Amino acid sequence: MAILQALDHRIEFISAGLFLSLVGYVVYQRYFHPLSKYPGPFLASLTDLWQVHQFMTLKQPYALTELHKRYGSIVRYGPDKLSITDEESIKAIYQSGARYMPKTEFYDAYGAAHPNVFGIRNESLHSIRRRHMSHSFSTGYMKEMEQYLDANIKILRQKISGYASTKDAFDLKRVLQFYVIDVLGELAFSQTFEVQTSDDETRVPPVVEHSLLAAVTGAWPMMTERLKRWLPLIPHKGLQALFKGRQACADLASRCVALQLNAVRSKGSTNDTPKRKDILTNLILAKHPDTGESLTQTDLETEAFGFIIAGTHTTSATTTLLFYHLLHNPDSMAKCVTEIDTSLSILQPDESAYSVTVAETSLPYLRSCMKENFRITPVFTMPLARRVMMPGGVTIAENHIPQGTSIAVCNHAFHHNPDVWGPKHNVFDPSRWEDKEIGNKSRLLMHFGLGGRQCIGKTLAMANIYKLMSTLLSEFEFELADKEEARRASNGEFRGEIPELISVGISDLATSLIVRARKRGRSL
Repeated sequence: MAILQALDHRIEFISAGLFLSLVGYVVYQRYFHPLSKYPGPFLASLTDLWQVHQFMTLKQPYALTELHKRYGSIVRYGPDKLSITDEESIKAIYQSGARYMPKTEFYDAYGAAHPNVFGIRNESLHSIRRRHMSHSFSTGYMKEMEQYLDANIKILRQKISGYASTKDAFDLKRVLQFYVIDVLGELAFSQTFEVQTSDDETRVPPVVEHSLLAAVTGAWPMMTERLKRWLPLIPHKGLQALFKGRQACADLASRCVALQLNAVRSKGSTNDTPKRKDILTNLILAKHPDTGESLTQTDLETEAFGFIIAGTHTTSATTTLLFYHLLHNPDSMAKCVTEIDTSLSILQPDESAYSVTVAETSLPYLRSCMKENFRITPVFTMPLARRVMMPGGVTIAENHIPQGTSIAVCNHAFHHNPDVWGPKHNVFDPSRWEDKEIGNKSRLLMHFGLGGRQCIGKTLAMANIYKLMSTLLSEFEFELADKEEARRASNGEFRGEIPELISVGISDLATSLIVRARKRGRSL
């Protein structure tokens, strides 16, 4: 009996100690932590699990935007995390030098076996890897490879022509996604994935599953490595689907690398110069500037994995949203079409699409529409977190932020800060960029990131969008398939209304975009 009583006292003592420790932790985090003066959700100040849950809801950037609307330009969204939407935060965080503002552990959740160019946190390694890849994403290289975009746009035009001839409604979001995937295959791996011609959705790389898994595990940095190791062992159907999707993307990358390595080695043995150097081949042939070493097969697979993830979801989602805004703002659509008709001659029978150069230099209103689309519904919406490394911390908008803090700007939240963009920030209004003051703020848009970490695929993405929009709007007239939705759009009832979006760190229209198309019949 005495032993049991002693054991009971020990359990009570331990329980009391744990309770007091928990109370002490809560009190410290809420009232004495260096970030305690910044407002935010109660649970967010205590644990990163709050942020994990936000990603799992698929509404993380939009919930964060609402928090900024409630609390102001600085929100504490984790025990050591601040989200900032002040205009001066852009330069302070992303253009002050990586030595003092390096990427945080959040990025460790991305990549496959090793970090790719997006996830590499070591700045010297990142600089070398980016140098290896820079030519493959340059304007010059884009022009060399433009014929492969044209070939796939031709397939896309034929597909939409088929729908137009039968007057059938179709999902524009789906056909754009299929096109972008095949273009990625051509430019990165010298092969089409044949998603367009087969119309087989099972050929679509499951990039959304990987992106969600990375965002969720990266949001809890102290547990990221453990989660990556142990979560695959949990027999939960939904969780297993995420890991299965990630593995499918990794397997596809491995197959593409093996194929191209064999092709390069085969050509090298016969001294035959490759007729076409895709992005992966350029990377295979790249050498370390100091050691002369080539990338390992694992590194190549990691970057190929990154091509698949970054090169499919973002561009198709961005183009879909641009079509959404134009379809729901008929005046803007009409101006785009008029500009194309006035500025561009009709395509000849042997031409599949307008050149990037012609479209980009001849269509200023389309450029404004693209810019407004990037502003109002940015696709790259994960908080781009950086760690404050300056010994004395940093001051942003008169707010002192101590060393060690993770600070980030969420694109969607910043792009909807009324102090920066005015009270009509929810309105799709391409003409806003004609205002000189607003026009100067285009440098603040973060749809591709900013600074030395800006998305390396920006040139490719922009080329794709210019070619798609100019070519498709020249040949087809698109309309919303739902007559009531079309009526409301013509009456301006969607003005100021942002479409329903979902986000896995990368955002997308939450629903299909069902349209009908008609051939416009422009004559030569």
